[in-house]
Amino acid sequence: MKKQDDHLFKIGEIAKILGITRKTILVYEEMGLLTPAIKDKNSGYRYYTADNMTQIRSIRSLQTLGLSLSEIREYYYDSKNLDHHLARLMDLRAALDRNIQLLQVRAAKPGDLSIHRVRLPKQVCYCRRYQCKDIKDAADKLRDTYIAAARTGKMSMSARMFTMRIGQPDTGLDLMCCIPVEDDFAGEERTEFAESPALCVYYRGPYEGIGTAIATLNTYVETNHIQTTGPFRNIYLEGPPSRGEQSSDYITQVAVTI
Repeated sequence: MKKQDDHLFKIGEIAKILGITRKTILVYEEMGLLTPAIKDKNSGYRYYTADNMTQIRSIRSLQTLGLSLSEIREYYYDSKNLDHHLARLMDLRAALDRNIQLLQVRAAKPGDLSIHRVRLPKQVCYCRRYQCKDIKDAADKLRDTYIAAARTGKMSMSARMFTMRIGQPDTGLDLMCCIPVEDDFAGEERTEFAESPALCVYYRGPYEGIGTAIATLNTYVETNHIQTTGPFRNIYLEGPPSRGEQSSDYITQVAVTI
């Protein structure tokens, strides 16, 4: 069969136009995500329309967001679980927002303690409270809490862990260690945090210097007579797992709800 319609494209043409491989297009077909407009049974030649091209671009966009081909197939054809797919896309958007946020923080000059207005998300966390001797002891306690939360099998893979400073600075290092978990976690360590407006400082540097960011944020709150609704939080965006011993590159979001 010869190509008779100028509105049809061969697989090689589609691959070249979209910058993908023939194999990728064939995989989409095998997954049931794409059907050629014409498939010659004798020669095996495939012909595609502009609509097919748009469909391929859509699939590529969803892959770029982080969806697997199986998830994309469900997204297109599973009309009974739309809430599930919506939640998945919302999680991906949140992850993208966090990555953009980190890039903005890295672009800031070291020592920049500018105040930002943000919204902290609703979260369910596995929480334990400790009286810590010093920063090292606090880090050990946070690690222990992380391990305990991981063993529940309910730990969130996207949200960030944080600590909360309970009481005033002169009462010692009284910390609540909070590890995000799935909403259906039902253990006694469960604490739910509502979505809240907040003020924050993005602090770059070793954990020993976080007190400077807290003091800056506290001064701003007091000077502007702002009513806070909770303790200060240290939200760990990037630290030892991703930055190794380069503590000058650690990024901590110091926040307080208002």
